[in-house]
Amino acid sequence: MVYFEKSSPSPKITSTYNTNEVVDRLKQDFCGKCYICENSQLTSINVEHFVAHRGDKSLKLDWQNLFFACTHCNNLKSDQFNNLLNCTLLKDEVDKAIRYYCDPMPKEHAVFEEQKSSTKTQETIRLLKLCFNGDHTMQKKIESANLRNLLLKEVRIFQELLLAQDNGGDDSVLAKIQIHLNKTSAFTAFKRWIIWDDHYWSDKYGQYIRD
Repeated sequence: MVYFEKSSPSPKITSTYNTNEVVDRLKQDFCGKCYICENSQLTSINVEHFVAHRGDKSLKLDWQNLFFACTHCNNLKSDQFNNLLNCTLLKDEVDKAIRYYCDPMPKEHAVFEEQKSSTKTQETIRLLKLCFNGDHTMQKKIESANLRNLLLKEVRIFQELLLAQDNGGDDSVLAKIQIHLNKTSAFTAFKRWIIWDDHYWSDKYGQYIRD
């Protein structure tokens, strides 16, 4: 997860949140990515309630409670995770509260480590593990594996850019690195932690990590 600012003023929501305006605004606010897994290649999209509404109309139609998610993550979250780090609040520091890591080798699981202890951090980690590593049903095992494959591809591309730049890359390579560190890229939190985990990379590219 990375920080996303919800746009304002909120769209007019009366009887339903599934309107063209709401979906389009959410797509723009969340850069076309699922706010949980940060996959940008979405073939199935849900308007997700950050806090499960469970019939509460005020929560159901509250613009601040509507998020952009993929079906895979939304189904796993369901109404069981209601104490997550909120990626629309700067104070929750969603990418710094958790260390994100995935060894760019086939079949490796994604790793999430608590950096800032809180019940919100712990619950968010539990959900992220389900989304990226879940195998409690064959369907979810396949979906999680497909998600990791997309993640590993992005990680490899990013690492290759870092090595290319370190071996005399030009301004075009640096520009691509900056794009990968921007919140608009897929799996940004994982890429940022590649930088934060290494003093050498952090000294060279930490300046390009901005909310």
